[in-house]
Amino acid sequence: MGVVLLKNLFAYGQPTGAGLITSTARAHPAQKTRRCEKGLNGSLVSTASLSSGDLESQRSTTPAEPCNSKSWIRGAWTALTGFRPTARMISDAIIGLADGMTVPFALTAGLSSLGSTRIVQLGGIAEVIAGIISMGVGGALGAKAESDGFKALTADTTKLVLGSSADAIDLIHETLQPYGFDLDQRNVISEQLRQSSEKMVDFLIRFHHQEKEPDASRPWSCGITIGLGYGVGGLIPLIPYFCVGPHEVFLALYISIGVMAVTLFLFGYFKTVLLAEKDCEKSTWKAFKGGLWMLALGGGSAAVAVGAVYGIQMASPPGEH
Repeated sequence: MGVVLLKNLFAYGQPTGAGLITSTARAHPAQKTRRCEKGLNGSLVSTASLSSGDLESQRSTTPAEPCNSKSWIRGAWTALTGFRPTARMISDAIIGLADGMTVPFALTAGLSSLGSTRIVQLGGIAEVIAGIISMGVGGALGAKAESDGFKALTADTTKLVLGSSADAIDLIHETLQPYGFDLDQRNVISEQLRQSSEKMVDFLIRFHHQEKEPDASRPWSCGITIGLGYGVGGLIPLIPYFCVGPHEVFLALYISIGVMAVTLFLFGYFKTVLLAEKDCEKSTWKAFKGGLWMLALGGGSAAVAVGAVYGIQMASPPGEH
């Protein structure tokens, strides 16, 4: 029975806080806490006779999501590009786009107060290039630090398991107890894990520390995704300044404000859609609020930048204006 318990734990386990929740609990998030304990205890009694095919059939009967807006968006992207982005890549792209659409927009709006389109063009391009490099390098270094941290955690956990199995067993009991396992059940699982140090290390990392090994390509993919996101977002407010005359900087500013108002709202809206919950009605309202929040954030940043440059100009001696 202990082997079956371990098989179910690793089959349904997640590297997040919901690591020991069964497929039934995942299908109904509102009842996750209540069904967690029942599902785990139920598996101890009733899953001993289940085969791997039975487990697969249980997974296949998970109810479909009531709202498929996220699936539609991701499916459309996959159909157009032939590439399916991961959740981490979407997160990295959001970080890059969010910074790229707010910082350069605020800078170009502030530089517009100087009255020269050429200054805005040069300053904006320089800022976007510097931002791509800094954001890309920062993202790559952050992902590398995450990978190094996981390796250090694995080494420490392995040292604990090999050097003090009693302490490792205590951690296993500590991990399982909140989910309703009684002492006998925890002892069965602990005894099975004790037979393999690799499985014990894997169990503690996945369920006790709730960590997952990052992909080997994570540092460079993170840096490229964040850098490209920043570049794409940063070029949007700059485009109008290349479409007007050298002395029509304020016309370009007004066009840039209109373009960015629409872009920021749409970005905030679809960003929220990708990360929203399953309820369509709630997701739509949250997406609308997300669009307004992104619009307020970008607009506020631009307003502060314009006000700062204008204030410096007013405070300068007349001959230096």
